[in-house]
Amino acid sequence: MGKIIQFFILASIFLLAVHTAYASSFDINATPVKDKIVVDDVALFDINIQNNLDTSEEFTIKKTGYPFWDMYTKPLQNPITVIVPAKGNTIVPLYVAPLHITSVDTYTLDVGVVLERLNEEQKVPVIVGIISTEPLIGGYIPTVLATASVVPESIDPRNEFTIRIKLNNQNVINYTNLTLKLESNLINDKLYYSLDPKEEKTIEIRKKLDSMTPPQQDRLTVTVLKGDRVIVGPTESEFSVAEYVVKEDLKREELLLKTKSGIKISSNNPDYTGTTRIETSPLKNLFLTTSPRARTVKEDDRYYLVWDISLGSDRSMSVHVTENYRPLVVIIVLIIVAVVLYFLFRSPLVVRKSIANVGMSDGGISEAKVVVRVKNRSANQIANIEVMDNVPHIANVEKELAIGSMQPHAILQHPKKGIMIKWNIESLEAGDERVLSYKMRSRLSILGEFNLPAANARAKIGNKVIITNSNRVSVGG
Repeated sequence: MGKIIQFFILASIFLLAVHTAYASSFDINATPVKDKIVVDDVALFDINIQNNLDTSEEFTIKKTGYPFWDMYTKPLQNPITVIVPAKGNTIVPLYVAPLHITSVDTYTLDVGVVLERLNEEQKVPVIVGIISTEPLIGGYIPTVLATASVVPESIDPRNEFTIRIKLNNQNVINYTNLTLKLESNLINDKLYYSLDPKEEKTIEIRKKLDSMTPPQQDRLTVTVLKGDRVIVGPTESEFSVAEYVVKEDLKREELLLKTKSGIKISSNNPDYTGTTRIETSPLKNLFLTTSPRARTVKEDDRYYLVWDISLGSDRSMSVHVTENYRPLVVIIVLIIVAVVLYFLFRSPLVVRKSIANVGMSDGGISEAKVVVRVKNRSANQIANIEVMDNVPHIANVEKELAIGSMQPHAILQHPKKGIMIKWNIESLEAGDERVLSYKMRSRLSILGEFNLPAANARAKIGNKVIITNSNRVSVGG
């Protein structure tokens, strides 16, 4: 008897081990929430996924029954995936919608669940009962397949786009006066069409948004109605409105060495920020003004005017550049006028004074030679030229008997000006020069330096008396 009991104990342990070794990684079941529907309604089941493993796992719910049925979750997922915690469970609401049904009946669909990491799959049946609460059309449940798409999916609001709707009449009845209802944040239209028996029809609708429609995501919903009855539940298509930025040159204005130009930046995005630039040069910058004020940057040995762009509610911004060369022309003209006036009104006589042969005694200046040059720089002869120079009282004047120089005609004492030296030049031809000189000898040795006044030349040309002064000179120092 003891051996029999021992055998049963060992057998139980063995069976328990076998059960443990082959226990399922997960379990699933489907609980109907709404399993009896009319033809244009949607059934709902709770899919319960029990994870028997010690790790969190990803599961995928496989959609079956297409094109007669559609299965989806809210929000939409493709594929339908769910993460189930270790030793836990997750309930996924699964919507089951009839697409291609020709009769009232009860339908069984298998829903597959796959454990992704181990590639294990289990199936659970869902049973949907189709009932008709409204009169049939021609003896048939109204069945139309519909798909909708927006082309392109990313829309430039400045351009036209296409809404493409495909309709497929699954029955042998004629549908007249079908209403297509198009709804989204940006689109709200009603269209009217008909479908012949078993007809497939593709409808393309050209649309255009306001060019300043801001960037955004949108979802187009298309519903097909027969009267007030929905025969095709909403089919959805996602699309987006893209951002664009336009930079266009402003009209160039030119008037008398002044040019105005610029760039206009516009976008459908009121929050757009960026930069724009125009090539320039350091020289050109001297004659430029900008509005708003630009900064100058250097890139690859090139210079650019750069603006920071920030658009507001106007969704546009303009930058202006003014090139004004008028001040430069004014300066050039003034220089030319000054040069012309100088040559017109300058003295025809040039007088230059210099010091040579400075003698020293007792540590100071004792004597020096003074040279005065008088030149006729005009194109005409000048006659009767009187040249005057003077020396302070601290010195005496002697005639310089140097070869090539013209000696003073008179040396006079002046109570205030000191010693006056005078030369008379009968005439100077155009371009001729006379060298005048005298020796100045100080009464006492002069320490440091002292200054000599300017010499002057006087002449009469016609009825006009001209006087030209030389430079001042210093002795010593």
